[in-house]
Amino acid sequence: MKRKLYLPKRPVTKSLKHKLLCTYFLLVVLPLGFFTVYAYRRVRNVVQEQTFIAMQNAFEDTVNSMQQSLGKLDAVIDILAMDPLVYAIASNDPEDHTYIRRLEDSNSLALTFEHLCNLSGIQRIRLYADNDYLYASGQNDIIQLREAANDHWYDALLSQDERMWFAPADFSDQPLPEQTYFSSMQVIYNPGNVKEPLAVLRADADAERMITLVENTSVTENGILLLLKDQEILYHSDNSTLPDTLCAIVEELPVPDGNTWIPIEAGGEQYYAQCSSLSKSGWYMASVLPFSDIFQLSHEFRLEMLIAVILISVIAYLLAVAISQSTLKRISLLTQTMQAVQEGNVDVRPEPSGNDEVAQLMGNFNKMMDRIDTLMEEKVVYGQQIKSLELKALQAQINPHFLYNSLDLINCTAITYSVPEISRMVKALGQFYRLSLSGGNEQIPLSAEMKHAKLYVDIQNMRFEDRVTAHWSLEEEAGGCYIIKIILQPLIENAIIHGIFEKPSKTGNLWVSAKRKDDAIVITVEDDGVGMDEDTLRNNFSATRAKVPETTGSYGVRNICDRLRIAYGEPYGILCESTPGKGTSITITIPAMESAQ
Repeated sequence: MKRKLYLPKRPVTKSLKHKLLCTYFLLVVLPLGFFTVYAYRRVRNVVQEQTFIAMQNAFEDTVNSMQQSLGKLDAVIDILAMDPLVYAIASNDPEDHTYIRRLEDSNSLALTFEHLCNLSGIQRIRLYADNDYLYASGQNDIIQLREAANDHWYDALLSQDERMWFAPADFSDQPLPEQTYFSSMQVIYNPGNVKEPLAVLRADADAERMITLVENTSVTENGILLLLKDQEILYHSDNSTLPDTLCAIVEELPVPDGNTWIPIEAGGEQYYAQCSSLSKSGWYMASVLPFSDIFQLSHEFRLEMLIAVILISVIAYLLAVAISQSTLKRISLLTQTMQAVQEGNVDVRPEPSGNDEVAQLMGNFNKMMDRIDTLMEEKVVYGQQIKSLELKALQAQINPHFLYNSLDLINCTAITYSVPEISRMVKALGQFYRLSLSGGNEQIPLSAEMKHAKLYVDIQNMRFEDRVTAHWSLEEEAGGCYIIKIILQPLIENAIIHGIFEKPSKTGNLWVSAKRKDDAIVITVEDDGVGMDEDTLRNNFSATRAKVPETTGSYGVRNICDRLRIAYGEPYGILCESTPGKGTSITITIPAMESAQ
């Protein structure tokens, strides 16, 4: 039969695609999404922790840098405060010293100032002296004290009676060039009268240089550094922030030296802040960092992870689609081929491709369809055989009453002329054919089938002088079960004709038994005839037997095998065991049926 590949035109169902998408989502997207969320949260915490550590280190470096820079000013003041020359110039009466002596002292002190500036890295050193040296007003490092008497910083210094630090904001009443210094100042008092100021020592550091040094230690781009004194802003590093916002930030700053970053809110924005005091000055520094700066790295990482997850998901989806496309296509082809078979096109066959389970499924489907074709062809053959058998049965049933009446006439004639052998033979023959016809019923009780077989053996013994010794055994439970008729007679005939009568003695024994075993009936026909060789056994009883001449015995056996297979199917049928020279044993297994089907 010619096979062809079915090419369906109907749309492909999408259920399997939906299942694959759900599987992809469950096995790829969800775990990847959970992993991304976990990784992001974990990385965010780590980044936040590391950022705070870096912020803390940077802030400590900033405070240390500022402390070190201001400490240099203090160190210079400490050195000069112990210098006798400073006290001499500050306390000597000009009339007590010659002009040359005063000039030498002034030059010596200037050299000292210059040397200390070079060593410490500060910008300048000044001495404000309260005397009437003629040259004092002409020097850059020795200035008349009365020139600063009206300055705010001088009043503040005298009011504290101790060394003080000044920021550029403290010189707001000075000319612009004087507003660019961080200064450390100390009043030198008269040893004879400790309340009488003689001079002021001042060490100045360039504010721009110190601010640059401090700002280089900042950990974030938008962080704000504040230098404060009693909530007064002496310096701040962010010129873009509005003054009102800075004031609001200052009001929310935590207590200095807490060593903890405290969240604050000012001007509608959120910040983290920490303060640290600067020793000896009463000043303190504050570092203020916006939330956005702290979490900027984690936000960037989140965006990168999101982009990576999307790219991986899309790539994985495309790969999954590419890999599953062939499988889906073949499964769809197989599904539509099965649909075509369901609609009656049994000639359709899919073309297997690949070397996976789908290809095996397509191959097995083709084998199944080939097997179905074979079974259908066998069914046609069996149907033709059944019709032929039915025709023969109909022919055999033509006018049965004529046969019975003829046998009765022969029987009466035999009785009239006193021939009992003929009467016995005719009576047995009549009963035999009456049971064979069984009123047109295809199934009869097993007891009737056994009786039919006994009549056949009796008739054969009448013909051949009782050469066959028959042994009959029928369990009562099995006798009432129904069986298709004329099963035993052909087997017994085969055992007698081709088994017992082919022995040299032409005599033998026949054993016929029937019993019930669970839901089955087991019938055994055994003889001690000549037996069969393997070829004869295979030709008569194998399901794949070769073609043999249809002798009476072989045809009857094959007829029974076919009838049993058609009537009961697997696993019921005939099992034959034979040994040449010793005999043959045939076992029939059929289902136990209490009534005719």
